[in-house]
Amino acid sequence: MDHSKQENASPEDQELELKLPHLLFTRTVRELYAKIVNEWNSLKKSACQTAAGRALWKHVIHDPLADVLAGETFLRNFHEKIKKDHHNNAREISGVILAVRTLWFDSKIEAALDSFGGAAQVVLLGAGMDARAYRLSCLKESDVFEVDFPEVLQVKAALLQAALESTEHLRLMAKSITRVAADIRDNDLLEKLQISGFVPEKNTVWILEVLLADFMNKASTTLSSSTFHFYSDWPDNLLPSLGFSHVKLSQIGDPDANFGLMHDPLNLFNKLRSLPRSVETHPDDGTPCCRLYLVQASGSPNQTISMSTIPM
Repeated sequence: MDHSKQENASPEDQELELKLPHLLFTRTVRELYAKIVNEWNSLKKSACQTAAGRALWKHVIHDPLADVLAGETFLRNFHEKIKKDHHNNAREISGVILAVRTLWFDSKIEAALDSFGGAAQVVLLGAGMDARAYRLSCLKESDVFEVDFPEVLQVKAALLQAALESTEHLRLMAKSITRVAADIRDNDLLEKLQISGFVPEKNTVWILEVLLADFMNKASTTLSSSTFHFYSDWPDNLLPSLGFSHVKLSQIGDPDANFGLMHDPLNLFNKLRSLPRSVETHPDDGTPCCRLYLVQASGSPNQTISMSTIPM
């Protein structure tokens, strides 16, 4: 991926006028989003919020499906935040962290697949409104499994169908896509994956994006009690003890987690990077040091399934 042209890119380079696609105003899409607004809880709605961020940072993220997956309400709300940040000359424009995170995951997925020779399984845990199977060409030899709540997957499938029917150039980029209705906190997750065609013996890229923040506590969290264990502050110490190797931890703003979007040395994340990780309170203002870690690990953990790459 060539991100050289993104240096110092930010939404001020884009039109501040919000342009919504006609598809959002069709009866089918409106009915689907009425269900989202009226029936989904905040965790499920966050999937639309993330899609809105991808749509509004389209100058660095190629995602032609993001608008329809986000919906009018979430696009308007996110757009207002960006306008407000511009007006206030904010050091971090709303969505920049989402943009960096998306590009980081994209680059790590591509690198992992290259290491496997291009063919592997890719499992998206808490897939939400993710559209990588439709936008990443590196998935052309990969079987993609999207795991999320059944109601999320049902609405997403209907929105994608509406988008694909209305636009000729949109198509599935992955070799295949399988949607697995499951709560990742339940013990039968792996069983449901295997019933859906997942093969534990095959090389697999596992993706956990954002969702850990919804389950984390200060000490530790468990996803599917006998399966995944993560420590919130020092995952690079924990993962090797579980059988992972080549653990690499990045913070937003690091050379591999920057993409030319974090150029202000005084923004929040660049300031945090200058402090030792053991420091929990910022010496300048006494505020907590809330760090966002991106973790990549490879290997075979001490369980029955081989997990080749686990970013989070």
